[in-house]
Amino acid sequence: MSEYIFGFIPSYGLMLALSFLVALWLVRRTAKKFNIPPFIIDDLAFYLMLGVIVGGRVLYAVFHWAQYENDILGIFRIWEGGMMFFGGFIGGFVCGVFYLKKKNISILQIADLIAPAIALGQFFTRIGCFLNGCCFGIPSTLPWAITFPKECVAGSSPIGDQALHPTQIYSSLFGLALFFFLHKRLGVPHRRGDIFALYLIFSGGFRFGIDFIRFYENRANFIINQIVALGLVVVGVVILIKNLKKKD
Repeated sequence: MSEYIFGFIPSYGLMLALSFLVALWLVRRTAKKFNIPPFIIDDLAFYLMLGVIVGGRVLYAVFHWAQYENDILGIFRIWEGGMMFFGGFIGGFVCGVFYLKKKNISILQIADLIAPAIALGQFFTRIGCFLNGCCFGIPSTLPWAITFPKECVAGSSPIGDQALHPTQIYSSLFGLALFFFLHKRLGVPHRRGDIFALYLIFSGGFRFGIDFIRFYENRANFIINQIVALGLVVVGVVILIKNLKKKD
């Protein structure tokens, strides 16, 4: 693992960019089947990218203020790693809703289209987290536990001298599995919002569970993430229940 690929390309920044490009390609390809013009997806991608980067970075900086209190400009060096998934999700959702309402486009229909792409994006970005050494787990004696280099975030942490759960890899593989599941569901008849709801339920449920083996220096961060994860599950269940009550 290395924070830089070829010695000069930030691994996290590369995987973040790759996740956006692959997700955009996938959504544009899928949108054609639902007669949604490509320019709508391209414009939406800009708003989503803006929301994800700003939301993810701001929330990370807030919960890791000690890392930036003496280096404010470091907040803007996103290629060095340090994004909170929930912050990016909320930021992207808010910006996306703003754009779709402005264009009078069904939010749930588009949410269904991009849900598999979000899961696939998680596959790439969590690999970036692993290479960067952030978002790591608690000590483990399992044969696949990882001892991170001293120069990365995990290695320099209070538990960095021990083999740790590679929670980034767990999350990456989960994202890939969720992508295949949602992408397949998208190809069969469904009500608007069903795919997005399933994403919220599975993603929130997984995050709630894996947080118990992720390392948190601040207990408050753990509690907040747990609350948000459960909130996603609740929202997803509500959407499914409302859809079930709708008449065909």
